[in-house]
Amino acid sequence: MVVPIVVAVIIVLVVVKALMVAGDSAASHISRGRVLRLVESERAGASALERIVDHPGRMHAATALVSALAYTAAAALIGIAVLLAYSAWPDWAAALVGAGVALVVLFAFGDALPRTVAAANPEGVALAFAPFAVRVVAVLYPVARVLNAPWQWAMRLVAGENVTHSTWAADHELRGNGADDEDAAREEAEEALIEAVAEFGEKIVREVMVPRTDMTCIPDTATTGEAIALIEELGYSRLPVYHATVDDIRGVLYAKDLLAALIRDPQVVPAKLARPPFFVPETKPVEELLMEMRSRTHIAIVADEYGGTAGLVTIEDLLEEIVGEIFDEYDSEVPLIIELGNGAVRVDARLPVDDLNARFDTAIELDADTVGGVFTEVAGHIPVVGESIEIEGLRLTVEGLQGTRIMQLTVGPAASTADRVEEADA
Repeated sequence: MVVPIVVAVIIVLVVVKALMVAGDSAASHISRGRVLRLVESERAGASALERIVDHPGRMHAATALVSALAYTAAAALIGIAVLLAYSAWPDWAAALVGAGVALVVLFAFGDALPRTVAAANPEGVALAFAPFAVRVVAVLYPVARVLNAPWQWAMRLVAGENVTHSTWAADHELRGNGADDEDAAREEAEEALIEAVAEFGEKIVREVMVPRTDMTCIPDTATTGEAIALIEELGYSRLPVYHATVDDIRGVLYAKDLLAALIRDPQVVPAKLARPPFFVPETKPVEELLMEMRSRTHIAIVADEYGGTAGLVTIEDLLEEIVGEIFDEYDSEVPLIIELGNGAVRVDARLPVDDLNARFDTAIELDADTVGGVFTEVAGHIPVVGESIEIEGLRLTVEGLQGTRIMQLTVGPAASTADRVEEADA
């Protein structure tokens, strides 16, 4: 009669320990960001899981206490059962057998197995066991803190520090929070990269190219000195070479080709070193262009529908659409958006419309690709400094012009929008 009772109690102990270990292990594999998304989607068990992730030290303390209680109880019960079954055995032998059997059973089925299951499906296991684990934590964590009081007293005595709560639990919580923050940051970066890759496949060359007005080119009549001076000043490794006008690009001069030729002939004509240009239409998908650039030149001249030059695009421009701005020693890190306070920003006119929409949570959908283009399209004429327009609850004001080209604008809530915000705050 005793043996079945002992077996039943041990099974209960193993199950409880396994559930706590599985829940603790699974929760440690899930980032805080993922948990918040589960809560937002109202998944069953997500709220309980959020409580565990917010206080990982409490879960760890309760799990450790459950493990200790389960092992002690199992060892004692098995030892008692052995003594009842084999009364001739000495007490130490029964205790040794009880400890050994309890160690093997609890480690195999209450630790190793649940951790393996949790690692295989952390989200599913965490959501399934979190409600049970939260109830156990609510009961046992206060007990764990009481049992940890001697340790706190010892720490105050030895280190002279006022340890206000379980040191090992706090350390685990600190490490858990740090790991969660790292996981959340990593997951956020991965999601941003995945989103950038998805958007990359939808773009065309015109959206990522350097426009004609920003191109730096040299005429085919340029001397060696002029070419070297331009390369030295701007740090460019490739320069388009044109005949008469930029609409007639004849080639691309590589700085390394010029340097190698100068060693042989100081009087070399730069235009003769230009490599044949690689032309692409402005409507070409950037994904296709990137594949072509992997095996060909890393710079392409973008042609418009009339055969003129619309701009140029490099492989770096394409990669920046995925990973963000790439700066080298020649680039000046001038931000496209500068915060001015009160919800207003100063922007470079070249700022993509998508970035403006993301910054202000708007949905501006026009033919223009840049903020400067939006202003010109809405205004319907070449603006002057200080001129403003309103669109999607935003006021855009021209701050700088270069000839007929908009250089800088300030963007902020339109007057009516600002009034509504102030009224809502009041």
